[in-house]
Amino acid sequence: MRAGTPSAVEKGNAKDRSNDPARDAGNETPNGNGAAADRERAYFLTFKLDLIKSEMISRANAAYRPAFGLDVRSLRVLRIICDAAGITATALKEQTLIEKTLLSKLVADLIERKLVRRSIHPDDARHFQLWATAAGKRVRVASDELGQSLETEMLSMLSADERGQLNRIVDKLVDVFRKAGRGGAER
Repeated sequence: MRAGTPSAVEKGNAKDRSNDPARDAGNETPNGNGAAADRERAYFLTFKLDLIKSEMISRANAAYRPAFGLDVRSLRVLRIICDAAGITATALKEQTLIEKTLLSKLVADLIERKLVRRSIHPDDARHFQLWATAAGKRVRVASDELGQSLETEMLSMLSADERGQLNRIVDKLVDVFRKAGRGGAER
């Protein structure tokens, strides 16, 4: 099932609700769509999360590109290299969730910008280890400061308690899905 596409059971429930005039009163627009249609499109959590993610990344890129010449993905890669000095490309791929070819391009760009350097892995000459340079570490610190500011601004409609709750819930989901991805989900 595609994100945003109701299952047969949910379609049936939606049809049952669609005959409720109180539900849709005043929500129609001249073209027959309206708030009710918007609610139906945004019904699934996957759609809502995708909408939030896309908007937040777009806003972040609008701030990061002029400030650092890098986008969210490049900064994600740089942050992980800073946090895991000597990381291999394979481990980096697992942590960033970025496809191998794109990840290679991002790393090559970071190396060209002299934000990252690579060295041959001491145990296996076929693999490289990645290290942040002093310039890369400075960009990481500055981008983290900007990122915190952006996140606070983008989530300003939530109270501090709500932001804390949101982070705890999302962290819980991330932990469960990462374990499931490794074949070790707890039930």
